[in-house]
Amino acid sequence: MTLKCGSSLLDVTCVETKTDSLQIMLDTSDSLFASIPPLQNIWISIDTRNALIHMGPVVALLLNQSSLGTIHSHSLKEYFTECVEWFQRKGGFFYLLPLSSFVGNKTEGVYYNGNDWETWPLPAPHVLYNRCHSRKTERSPSFQKALGHSLVRGIQVFNSGFLSKDQVYNALKDSPVLSPHLPETVKGLHPLEKMLTLYHDVFVKGINGSKGRYIMRIQKRDDGYYMQQNSFSPENPLTFPTYPALYKQLKAWCNNSYLVQETIHFLTVEGQPLDFRFLCHQNRDEDWGLVSSVARIASQDQFVANVDQGGRIEKPLVVLQTIFSPNESVAIMKEMKELCIHASKLLADSIEGNFAEFGIDIGIDKSGKPWLIEVNSKPSKRTYLENDRIRPSVKALYEFSFAKWIK
Repeated sequence: MTLKCGSSLLDVTCVETKTDSLQIMLDTSDSLFASIPPLQNIWISIDTRNALIHMGPVVALLLNQSSLGTIHSHSLKEYFTECVEWFQRKGGFFYLLPLSSFVGNKTEGVYYNGNDWETWPLPAPHVLYNRCHSRKTERSPSFQKALGHSLVRGIQVFNSGFLSKDQVYNALKDSPVLSPHLPETVKGLHPLEKMLTLYHDVFVKGINGSKGRYIMRIQKRDDGYYMQQNSFSPENPLTFPTYPALYKQLKAWCNNSYLVQETIHFLTVEGQPLDFRFLCHQNRDEDWGLVSSVARIASQDQFVANVDQGGRIEKPLVVLQTIFSPNESVAIMKEMKELCIHASKLLADSIEGNFAEFGIDIGIDKSGKPWLIEVNSKPSKRTYLENDRIRPSVKALYEFSFAKWIK
């Protein structure tokens, strides 16, 4: 028969035993399968018609770092370990695939042996979760070639690329459900003066920015223009007496890969900006579901609530009930969840590439109306509250992967 582990194949001999079990005779000289670490559980599916034995699900997470030292110091080390633990408990195998192995078509991966991370030749996965954090790398010919090679081999690569802010806006703006919840947005710096005249308060954002970086808030006042920014200068805030002076400074910092967005005056907590992060994931039925949600409150002197910019997280309903009645809070949460699911489905269907997970940021104005701020295809794994248990995104990854393996 043929033994299939992940997307790797090996011819094997199978012998019945007296105990009604099946003994699989492997050629121990084959390092690929001899190197599979001891597994507590693994699902087996036997296809007698095609003489196939499937082992799975086998899932790899693609990341830039390749050395064991960088794994030990990685900000997502706990997330990686939770994935290993949960997959083993449920009957799967999870490991890390360095970018060098992916683009070099190598079998070398990094797995957790129960005590430490080890590098070893490992089977190609059924599912590859792309956490490469470089847009430049993703656009490179070597990455695109490796992506195509993976698809030919039947590997399910999901979240195959970053999303830009203008790409998301263009995909959602014509939706009758979502368009009333999108701030007015235009690409480039040329419309800035018109937007300031119209709204007096706008955000200027890098279309490829992440983690709350490369964002400026600009307000038009009687005595000139007032700017808050978090990436370009230690001086904060900055003031400009005229629009030409403001525009000259912006052109020195920014190119055309920026957009201008109407500022919606969101609710605050103790004077600090508040927003909500929802994590949406495809489930076993290949439908979209809500995995987790948190409220994010900006740190002192910050105008964005991202955790990477010092923001703190709280339970959403608890925060809402400090502002609205219990019934109003429940209704607002329900509306935000519905918007997130609708946006996830629309983006997955309309944007090129395979996507199975989105982090969606939503703000709420004083009337309780939700506004979609941003959608992230490489969402943070730090925005969860239950530190003493397996985080929901780990369980969602397993459920999605198991469904792909079964299919």
